[in-house]
Formats: sequence, C-alpha cells, structure tokens
Amino acid sequence: MDSLKPKIVTVDKRNYRFPDSSAWTQYRNVGTYEEETSERSEPIYDSDEESNESNIEIKPHFGGRFIHSFHVPRAFYAFIIGSKGATRKRLEAETKSTINIPKVGQDGDIVIIGRSRRSIISARNRIDLLVESSRKKVQFTHFLSVPLTDKNVIHEFREFQKDVLNKTGKGARGISDSLFQSEERLHLTLDVLKLLDDNERKAAAKKLQDCKKDVIDPFLKANGPINLEIKGVEIMNDEPSETKILYARIVDSEQTFQTLADNIVDYFVKDGLINRKYSRVKLHMTIMNMKFALKDDSEALKGDWGSFDASNILKVHKNTYFGKMKLSTIHLSQRNTRNEIGYYKDTSKIDV
Repeated sequence: MDSLKPKIVTVDKRNYRFPDSSAWTQYRNVGTYEEETSERSEPIYDSDEESNESNIEIKPHFGGRFIHSFHVPRAFYAFIIGSKGATRKRLEAETKSTINIPKVGQDGDIVIIGRSRRSIISARNRIDLLVESSRKKVQFTHFLSVPLTDKNVIHEFREFQKDVLNKTGKGARGISDSLFQSEERLHLTLDVLKLLDDNERKAAAKKLQDCKKDVIDPFLKANGPINLEIKGVEIMNDEPSETKILYARIVDSEQTFQTLADNIVDYFVKDGLINRKYSRVKLHMTIMNMKFALKDDSEALKGDWGSFDASNILKVHKNTYFGKMKLSTIHLSQRNTRNEIGYYKDTSKIDV
C-alpha cells in the first residue's frame, strides 16, 4: 500500500509522493550515518518539478560549474548520506552534482556543486524532502508551555493525589504514585516543536518574542487580562477502565484564551516551526499519565504503555476545583529537563 498510496509530503508549498520505508523507523536504534538501509527510501520525483526555477542562491564556480550552500541540522546528515554513503551517491548520480556534507561531529553548511543550475535545484529539492520526511520521525524537543504552578493549584493537586491514592483509586488496576505529574511541573501545553540545533532554537526563541509583540500584547489590550480556571477531570480516550492520560480541564466559557492559544500556534505554523496536528489547541493540564511511569523514551517507542482504571476517579472528581490563576508567562520549554525550581528549563520565555 505504500507504493499504491504513497504519503504526500509538502516542502515549500510543493507536493511530493513519498513511499515510506521501514528504514526511517530505525533512526533511533542504529549508529551514526547508518540509519537508512533500504535500497529505495527516497521520494519519487516528477521531472517537471526538477526543472522548475527556484529562489535559492546559486553562484558561479570554477570550471564553468555552479555552487550552492545551505544549512541543515546535523541530526539529518545521516539520512542524506545513507548506509555506507549509498543515498548521497545515488543523489549525486541522478542529479549530476557533487554533494559535500560536514564530517562526523562537525557543523556547517551542505555544499552542492553542479554543471548546471538545474542539477543544483534538483539536488536541493531532494535533500529538502529527505529532511522534511525524516523530521516527522524525530521526537519533539521543545514545547510552548504555560506554567500552572500557582501555590493554590499545587495545593489542590496534592489533595487530589492523596484522595486518589488513599480512597478514590485505591485498589483500582494500574494506579500508583508514579503516574502523577510532578507538582512543580504542572503546565498547559500549547503545541510541540522539533528544534534540532542552535539555529532552530534561536529562530524559535525570536519567534516567541515577536509573538508577544505582534499577537499577544494586541490581543490582551483588546480583551483584558486572562484568568485560567482549572476544574474537573477528563480522559484522552473513550474507555475509563483503559485510561492512559487523565487531565484537568481549563474552563474557558468565553473562548477568550482558546482564541489566543490558537493565534499563538498559528503564528509559529506560518514559519514552519510548528506542524499543527489538530485544528485547535486542546486546553488541559495533564495530572496522570502512563508515560510518567516509564523509564525513558525507548520504552515509550515500543508501543503500548499500559493503562489504568480511572472509572471511579472520573465519577468522584468530575467537578473538582483546582484553582484559578492569571495568565502571566509563556515558556519555550525544553523537554525532559528541570531547572533550579523543578520546572522545565526554558530556551526562551515571555511575561504577558
């Protein structure tokens, strides 16, 4: 079915047919520059696309040739090189170009040298598509977060945790203290990002600062301060006895914060920093998650994380009040980190 109905990948507003390969899923399990092992794991190109003009900078080079250089995060070099250099060799042969990639452990630009502009454009398009496709297979590194660590919210969270462990969830399948979020890390996630080098992190940090000026400040000026009220619990799936994630609802009856949250995410989507998965931001504060009980990401990648029975929790805590707090800060948080007070380290943050 991958061949009959290949995935469509969009790069720079152009669509490509991309037959997926199991090689991509091996990214996290093999050594440096040996991720791609299939004989054919590149996209299928239409010849017309390769002859299209491009706005990339191409300069004259020695011997009547042309040269083009561009930045790609080091994490993607392996996909461009392939197992034993097979992918790069194939790209060079098919596009009649030479592709120079920084050595292992080094950063720098990828350099394409070709005898014509068309060969360079063709090679650049193919590399762009390889990068875009492989990015979808990489774990996210950052997320836009709103800390929900007000002292009153933390107090109510503690009371909820005590009740679940000692009364409401006592004896229920799968429930243990390892499922609960750390109180100092309670937060609301707007969306996630994959920032794989300093250039991408700096771009996202600047985007957050620009977002405050262009989106958030004008919105708050027009609508006034936003209070986040946290009340009641729900689950991500449909069957309470097979719960994986339980969260507290963010009450937003006027849809004010919902609108602002969507506008913020849209601002990042425009620059390709966020690949929006859902049409709207889901406003929630995760308080129990099966993933919290796992040792590391490798266990999560294996598939099923297990589940717990939240049937009684949902009944008892349907309207439990966790508190209210003013929206005061938004962070570009680093996944799987802790700062000096226990919250996630930030690459950037803004006060609102």
